[in-house]
Amino acid sequence: GGASSKHKCCCCHMDTLIGFVGDGYAMIAADTAIARSIVVMHDDADKIMVLDDHKLLAFSGEVGDSAQFCEYIQKRINLYHFQTGI
Repeated sequence: GGASSKHKCCCCHMDTLIGFVGDGYAMIAADTAIARSIVVMHDDADKIMVLDDHKLLAFSGEVGDSAQFCEYIQKRINLYHFQTGI
């Protein structure tokens, strides 16, 4: 029988992250919306994390996964700094 079909749920994420590097400067920007499909759940999210005085990390994706990944990267950078002094 060919009458039945399977449909997958496709959730659209529309995150926007952008960065520019110029002579003596860098600029990074991100939208603040957290959306699932057509529903905006938050419109005040901070998608840029300060890693240290010279590093920023912009992220997108699932909120929990992104937050855990960014915290992991931040802690690894701190550990590298303590181990190497760099």
